[in-house]
Amino acid sequence: EAVAMSSDRLYLGETCPALQLLLQRLVDDPKAQLEEMDFQDFEVAFSTSLEGDVLVLKVAYPFLMQVWPQGTEELLQHVWQGLPVRFALAGRDDEMKIAVEKAALGRLEASEAARCVERLSSTRIWLLIGPLVSRLSWLRDAVRKGDEAAKKAPLNAQEARTAAIGQPPEACMLQLRNQESCAIVPKPDRIIVILSIHLDDETDVALGRAFCQEFAETNRKGNEFSLPCSFHEPKDKNMLSDLRGLAANVTPNVGFLSLTLTDQHVRGASEERLIALATPVMTFRNFFLFHLKHTKSFLHSRLRKRLDNWQQQIGKARRRRANQEKRRLISGKEFNPPTR
Repeated sequence: EAVAMSSDRLYLGETCPALQLLLQRLVDDPKAQLEEMDFQDFEVAFSTSLEGDVLVLKVAYPFLMQVWPQGTEELLQHVWQGLPVRFALAGRDDEMKIAVEKAALGRLEASEAARCVERLSSTRIWLLIGPLVSRLSWLRDAVRKGDEAAKKAPLNAQEARTAAIGQPPEACMLQLRNQESCAIVPKPDRIIVILSIHLDDETDVALGRAFCQEFAETNRKGNEFSLPCSFHEPKDKNMLSDLRGLAANVTPNVGFLSLTLTDQHVRGASEERLIALATPVMTFRNFFLFHLKHTKSFLHSRLRKRLDNWQQQIGKARRRRANQEKRRLISGKEFNPPTR
């Protein structure tokens, strides 16, 4: 019932409604007895159970081991810091276990309890954005070190800045979803994120490609509200330089969308700011599918309207006989027969 609240939540929601309601119930009544539950939150599956006074939440994500060592573990430690939560990898490679103490959850202040519920119900987001947040943290620290070195050596500022920044982390190719990959390429002054866009329905590919081209054209230069963006079709040779040494598991049928986060975006940024920057990038597919769905709905509504107008025009174009005789029913009622 909670998952089916709104179809648009599939594309825009960041928290899992079913998990949010479950945790809020524990906050309101820590002694509540909960039944075991299994539910799906898009890429992630949840399973809940009670072990004494501890709520055990198992999170299954097919590509967990791709993101876990790339910064997701460190991000979970940061966002759940100070909360009555313990987490660790389970026995399987695609599963993690979260333990929440019911009594401690009930003793939290109202604001802290709301924060705990929101942070736990956003588990899917933390899993997806962890690798990018880790690279953005490196870029922010590199910018700070470069600025400090440039101030100490004003005559050789550029050389001092380059030496202080050092070598960026290695680029990585992550598979976040079935048939879709994400490449994160750190540079000394920017982070390039290359998203592969793939659609299962072949009839949507042309529409999806047109949307990506328009999106990239609108945000090609970027501004304070958007990131520089470019779109490349699957066989575009211009993508080979950034993807050198990185092989995607599947070649997408729509193309590659490249987003760039520069050092100006992260200069002096807090951890929350880095999370805010990474979330729309790593969840771009939600935004893409949301607009693809509404574009198709808009086209279908216009098509139906045009079809209705066409049928009306056809009806008006029928030939009328000049002196058409009326006919009489057996009841005595007269009527004009339809034109053939």
